Amino acid sequence: MTLAPPKENGHPSKTRSRLEQHVIGQLSESLAPAGFYGRLWIAFLLFVMLAGLSAYVWQCVNGLKVTAMREYISWGVYMTNFVFFIGVSHAGTLISAILRVTNAEWRRSITRMAEAITVFALMVGAPMVIIDMGRPDRILNVILHGRMNSPILWDVCSICTYICGSLLYLYVAMIPDLAMLSPPAPVWERLTWRQRLYRMLSLGYRGTPEQRRLLERALATMAVIIIPVAVSVHTVVSWIFGMTLRPGWHSTIFGPYFVIGAIFSGTAAIITAMAIFRRAYHLENFLTDRQFQNLGRLMLALNLLYIYFTLSEYLTTWYGSETAEQRLIDLLMGRGAYGIAFWSWAVFCLFLPAVLVMWPKKNTLITRLVVASLLINIGMWIKRYLIIVPTLMTPYIPPEAAGSAPQYFPTWVEWTVTAGGLATFLLLFTLFAKLFPIISVWETVEGVEEIGAKNIGVELELPQEPSKLRRFRPSPVFLAFALLFALDNDNLAGDETKPQPRPEITLETGVEDEEKVLIATIRFEGRPLEGIELDFSVERLFGQMSIGTATTEEDGKASVSFPEDLPAASSGELRIGVEIIAPPEYANLRSLKTFQGGVKTHPQTDAFPRALWSPKAPVGMVLTIFTLLSIVWSTYAFVIRQLIQIRRGAKS
Repeated sequence: MTLAPPKENGHPSKTRSRLEQHVIGQLSESLAPAGFYGRLWIAFLLFVMLAGLSAYVWQCVNGLKVTAMREYISWGVYMTNFVFFIGVSHAGTLISAILRVTNAEWRRSITRMAEAITVFALMVGAPMVIIDMGRPDRILNVILHGRMNSPILWDVCSICTYICGSLLYLYVAMIPDLAMLSPPAPVWERLTWRQRLYRMLSLGYRGTPEQRRLLERALATMAVIIIPVAVSVHTVVSWIFGMTLRPGWHSTIFGPYFVIGAIFSGTAAIITAMAIFRRAYHLENFLTDRQFQNLGRLMLALNLLYIYFTLSEYLTTWYGSETAEQRLIDLLMGRGAYGIAFWSWAVFCLFLPAVLVMWPKKNTLITRLVVASLLINIGMWIKRYLIIVPTLMTPYIPPEAAGSAPQYFPTWVEWTVTAGGLATFLLLFTLFAKLFPIISVWETVEGVEEIGAKNIGVELELPQEPSKLRRFRPSPVFLAFALLFALDNDNLAGDETKPQPRPEITLETGVEDEEKVLIATIRFEGRPLEGIELDFSVERLFGQMSIGTATTEEDGKASVSFPEDLPAASSGELRIGVEIIAPPEYANLRSLKTFQGGVKTHPQTDAFPRALWSPKAPVGMVLTIFTLLSIVWSTYAFVIRQLIQIRRGAKS
């Protein structure tokens, strides 16, 4: 994979100029201001978004009682949307990253579309977890008080990593196009807001050999690292279900099952988007039958693979014939509403799309693929719904034993918020296509020059001049060096400020008036401080419990009673802290120390304790996760470093 060859004496060659102008001219309709129908479409999406926002505000004011979620059904449409949009986001990973690494030349005109779907699907899917919460103001507790044995914490880390990587990957691949759209202008010429935006985002990229080398390195590194990140994201999403002791969820197949389903729905989303943009902006020269045919074959392979995973999952569950699992199978495949939904999904969203893709007529290829992709995306949303709701309705202890008959059907609030989320996704995609080229110009031009328009699946009849640059293919040795270079962040480090002197806090116990007390001493550069207000607290399971406040005297000491009546561990240890409250310049300065003196507790132990989760994360697992995240983020840092060097090269 190579970038555009350098310009000769600051001016592009005639052939390159014609190619660029022709491709950008073909995209002029998509980059032009929206017409009447375009503005009507945007206004409709804004109205639906506003309706969804209003419904969510109504939910925040009145609580989750306005939804159909209750004690048994704690997850519903919102979590269905979360899993669905995270799955659709895998379109960018499959189309752009995997096909880029494997040098599939036909992918050049569809990479930008796939990368945009990834970013916008993540932007809409990730907040669905917050919407599902009854107290969204406590979302930070996942980070502040998260535990390594919680799959929710793994999910937050993986999705945040995926969003950052997807944004970076989309941006790096757009830099050459942004440079094309921001031509150099004299000082006296007034630039439009678009040109100023393009110039700012292009980082001064001019296509010099050094800039091309840096951009090639950054793009190749991101293409490789984003693949395992994307796979890990939907694996972790599946672990939210698989790590829970619920009928139909606690299964080892859920990881690959979710990943295949995500790539399956993502491929269908790409085909739908291609057909819409092809029709709306007349991009038949770039989105040809070859792209649709190759994606159709890929979707068929994923379809058959997903049928296999589905059969393996439900056949194993049925054959085991455990009581709770059997009740779930009866609910899913019976004559009720869920049975109708399940069999409709199986027929119209699994088997019928396979038949449509394999139908031999070529003149109806695009129509058949669009119908199949729409059925698949509708069906994959229904499948995520069937994974969540029926399982919550069939716990191991039947709710009928407690005189309860749980039912769930989403209320108008849930449907409106869902429609608002879908409208947000479509609006972001629409505005992106209006602001930036939806077809990767530099990749298309490069492919036409190197191997010809026919070989990359586009229809451009222009003189071709083969590039003399060798094709860039990332190798394992290159990736190893890339990770090593990423660890050298000297150029990114800022100037360190000299730390200011702070008071010293010592904490000890003593006896005053025959009572055990805690004594804190505050000294600054060896002398005691008077008038410092302190807060004493003891660490408990869910935070800090205050045990008193005091103010230091002339000797810099303050004391409170020792909490001897508080229960502690079997050793009787209490972890006590003291924090400065005033004056403000010393506020939040804190000291912790462990003391003996609490009430010893002796909990009853069981040789085989039962719990809904592991009580302690193994050290090996913690180190493994930390190492993997460090590798990913150090790779991101390496890519950002290449972009900084591109910017510096533009100024030199």
